[in-house]
Amino acid sequence: MKKYLTKGMLTLVVSTLLLISCKKEQSKDLQLQQPTEESMLAEANQAVNEKTAAVAKFEKEYSSLLEYTAARTNKNVLQVLQHPAIFKSFTAAVEKTGLTATLSASTFNATVFAPTDAAFSKLPAPFNTAANIAGITDPDSINTLRNIILYHLLDTEKLRQQFVLGRSSSITLKPEEGQNDNLVYISNSFGLLVLNGKSLVLFSNVKASNGVIHIVDDVLIPPAETIAQVLMTYPEYSSLFSALIKAEMFGILTGPGNFTVFAPSDAAFSKLPVPFNNAANIDTISDPAQIASLAGILQYHISESRYFAWDLGRYNQIITKASAPNNRVTGIMGLNRGWVKGNRNNCFSKIITANIFTSNGVIHVIDQVLKQ
Repeated sequence: MKKYLTKGMLTLVVSTLLLISCKKEQSKDLQLQQPTEESMLAEANQAVNEKTAAVAKFEKEYSSLLEYTAARTNKNVLQVLQHPAIFKSFTAAVEKTGLTATLSASTFNATVFAPTDAAFSKLPAPFNTAANIAGITDPDSINTLRNIILYHLLDTEKLRQQFVLGRSSSITLKPEEGQNDNLVYISNSFGLLVLNGKSLVLFSNVKASNGVIHIVDDVLIPPAETIAQVLMTYPEYSSLFSALIKAEMFGILTGPGNFTVFAPSDAAFSKLPVPFNNAANIDTISDPAQIASLAGILQYHISESRYFAWDLGRYNQIITKASAPNNRVTGIMGLNRGWVKGNRNNCFSKIITANIFTSNGVIHVIDQVLKQ
């Protein structure tokens, strides 16, 4: 999955049911590439099992945290994070950004999503190590880092069991500078907590005198671009971009909202009949009926609710902007990807790039156009 940079600096930036035998696609290539629904569900189960195992492994390795419950009653959040020493980058960032007093205050009473040093190591320099963070002098970089730290803080204590099941969002302490850029999105399913479709909560309910800590395996990065801005930037979305412009739907994805866009790749569009098969042909469409058909296709690829790949579950039904009653698509989660199927698709479309995180939604690039 692509990683995106925030303004000026950084964004890394998106149960087994009755099995239905997958019919063969007319294309021989698709026949060879299309996995069975059994294999998709197996990968969905594997995703859950791997994340569950990662949590269990971390809990076992750091179970010593539980032995310090009594000692922690007189320790604030920062003091708790000093043992074990796996939060050096996070605490260095707190110090660098002048937030030490905030996290040490007796009145803090907040929730902290604390990334480990291993999580910070995935970021580009100078944000990747405690030493590099300590050496930052550029004011813009410090401000970016400060917003990142604030994006990991909720203004009230929230224990693991207090997060609602399914999908939700919480307001962080990051100042709102753009739409939804101070919200963290929470997927609470399969016994696991996943943030922004990516960051896994490894260890919950580490209590401090002034808050509660949940340890996470990825640094949370506030979104900086809208769906529309992403689609404008990358040439691989040229057909979708032209289709949205032609159908006068592009403006929807520039404004406020929490959308999910199942974005067919240019290769997916190329399988459609002329004139819907590429950007150049789409640009020439003038017939109102064809434009209406194009709008109908696009509406079936957009949901007005944010679904990360993890939220697709096992055959979850996603309501789209298309006309009812045939306005739902069916999802199956996978390992950093997933699958989605339209009502008239013989087989599932594969999500080839998942969880492109934006300020007004999430994009999943798919390899087939969904058929209503």
